[in-house]
Amino acid sequence: MNNIDNIDIPILKQPVKKDRKQIEKSIQTINVIVIALIFAAISLFLLIGKRPTVSKTENRELARFPSFSSKSFFDGEYTANIANYYNDTVPFRSTFKDMTSSLRASMGIELDGIIIYGNVNGGKKDAKKDTLSAEKTETTPPPKQTTDETTPTVTDVTTGITESSPVPVETVPVEDEIDDIEEGILSGGILVYKNRGIPVYYGSFAAGQNYASFVNAYKADLGESVNVYSLVAPTAQSFYMPKKYAEKYGSEKDNLENIRQFLNGVIEVDAYNALLPHKKENIYSRTDHHWAPLGAFYAAQEFAKKANVPFADLSTYEKVIEPGYVGTLYGWSQVAALKDNPEDFIYYKPSNQYTTTYYDPNFNFDHKGPLLIKAYGSSLYCTFMGSDEFIVHVNTDVKNGRTLAIVKDSYGNALVPCLTGSFENIYVIDMRYFNLNAINFMREHGVTDVLFAMNTFSATGGNSKHIERIRTQ
Repeated sequence: MNNIDNIDIPILKQPVKKDRKQIEKSIQTINVIVIALIFAAISLFLLIGKRPTVSKTENRELARFPSFSSKSFFDGEYTANIANYYNDTVPFRSTFKDMTSSLRASMGIELDGIIIYGNVNGGKKDAKKDTLSAEKTETTPPPKQTTDETTPTVTDVTTGITESSPVPVETVPVEDEIDDIEEGILSGGILVYKNRGIPVYYGSFAAGQNYASFVNAYKADLGESVNVYSLVAPTAQSFYMPKKYAEKYGSEKDNLENIRQFLNGVIEVDAYNALLPHKKENIYSRTDHHWAPLGAFYAAQEFAKKANVPFADLSTYEKVIEPGYVGTLYGWSQVAALKDNPEDFIYYKPSNQYTTTYYDPNFNFDHKGPLLIKAYGSSLYCTFMGSDEFIVHVNTDVKNGRTLAIVKDSYGNALVPCLTGSFENIYVIDMRYFNLNAINFMREHGVTDVLFAMNTFSATGGNSKHIERIRTQ
């Protein structure tokens, strides 16, 4: 026998293979358990977590749990509002939105040099007209009075007006002189470019014509004894939109020129050209959709010239600086560059004496209080009178017999402190909330001057309809 045959060579035991289907079934079971635990944890978090009532970054109240009624239940409104409540009030909502905005900084689709996030609220840009002197609408009062800036209905003289002497102001970089390769970010209808938020504007010539007809009707109703003014404020787009993007959107300048053609007996306050020489100053917020108080000051100064009233020099105001301001544009766009680059909110307290009384939209007394209140966070623009809903009466130490009614959107709020040295009485009316007949109100309170003060989005958008509503209600 060969010795090699006596060598005992152990044979390794072959592993027993499990059935493939059994392994897959085990994995599926584990997945189901893990997903169920995740959903259970999320459900518990949503159930017991404290729900916020206000969004500071968006400067608004969040949805409230709806009240039950049989009508709202059967038409589906009740359940829809419940869903909206839970969607709008997620616990730690602001924290999650901040985390999302940071993640989005590395995402987005590039289109024509703009990085676009999510859905963008857009509109159709108005085609530029060959001529802006189109036919008037039937609602425009027929008597044509001069609207030439050089020969206004109220003589434009400088008597009683104090021109502002040079005052040191902070400047901001303006990049529109050159087009560089930096990309903008378009999110929620806000273009963010070099840490500045710019609401994009499309405009409407037809809506601008309607606005003109609405304010013309006030002049026709109030007659020659009352001066009526139109101050349509441009937004940051007019001064800070990079040239390489400007052609994609509407021109506020063109829309303002269109409105000018249809004003009858109404004196235009040209805020655009009043602000243009100051565009390198802080006349608009970088992180908020409002103009800055300094921009409102320059526009108010132009109005005072038209109205032939005194105007206090900027050096007579107390300058107040609130650092770390991040306004509404971050809440709307959720672009982290705005949150990460806060700005100073700077406003000016007038030095003359005055009292401020607040009334509800039906002109019932509410309270007496300061004109400039303490505001916080993204609501710092609410420094001016706190809320849009109030009718506000400011009685000043100016004894010139002039009573001003300001019919406005929120842009008009920042004008009020600039005019306490110009009129004896000021009534502030937000056209969106006023519940009385505006003509009767102005007559009853001896109004001598009416200023329509709002931004282009209101004048050439849906807000302008309120001007006519409060005139005829």
